[in-house]
Amino acid sequence: MPRYLAATFVLLLALGFAGCEKPDASYVTSPTLKTLIGTTYGNTAFNPPETAPEPKAPPQHWQVDFGLARWAKLENDSPALQIVAQVATRPGAGFELWVEQAGKAVARWSAGSTTTFVGTLCFQLELEKDGEAVPLGEGTYTAVLVFRDPGVGVIAARRLDITNFTPKLTGTIPGPQSEVFREGLACPRGQ
Repeated sequence: MPRYLAATFVLLLALGFAGCEKPDASYVTSPTLKTLIGTTYGNTAFNPPETAPEPKAPPQHWQVDFGLARWAKLENDSPALQIVAQVATRPGAGFELWVEQAGKAVARWSAGSTTTFVGTLCFQLELEKDGEAVPLGEGTYTAVLVFRDPGVGVIAARRLDITNFTPKLTGTIPGPQSEVFREGLACPRGQ
C-alpha cells in the first residue's frame, strides 16, 4: 500500500475512534426534574435568613422517600450536589431544596410546580463556576427536600445528611445572575 494511503487510513481510523467517545454530559439537564416540576432552572439564595422547614410526612397519595444526598462531581470534575429520591406527587406544589449546616441555611434552590409524577427523581446542582461558589466551609451538611402548596404551606419535607467529603470550593458567593447552583443537571450515566 502506498505511504499516503496508509497515512490516510491511519488518520481516518483515529478520527473514527475519536468519534466513538461519549460526549461530556456535564451540562445535560435532568429529565426527571423537568418532568416533575416542568423546569430545571431554579431560583437561588445563599445564606438566606430563613431556615428549612422541619420534616413533615407527605399527605395521602403522596410519597417522598429521600434516598441520597451526596457531594459528587460532574463528568468534567466540577463539584456538585447530587440528589436522588423516590416520589409520588400531585399537581400544584412548589419544589425546594435546602442545604443547611448546624441548623443554618447555606443555600436554597426553588422552582416549578409539581405534576402527577411517580418515579425516581435524580438531579445535580453545580457548586462552583467562573470564580463563584456556594459558601461551604468545613463540616457536615444536611439537605432538605420540600414540597410547598402556595395556599397551604409545607405539605411534605424530608431531611437527609449529605454524604462524602465536603468539597473545598473557592470563589465569591454567587451573584443574582450566576449560573452556580442554578440548573438541575442530569445524574451520571448509569445511575
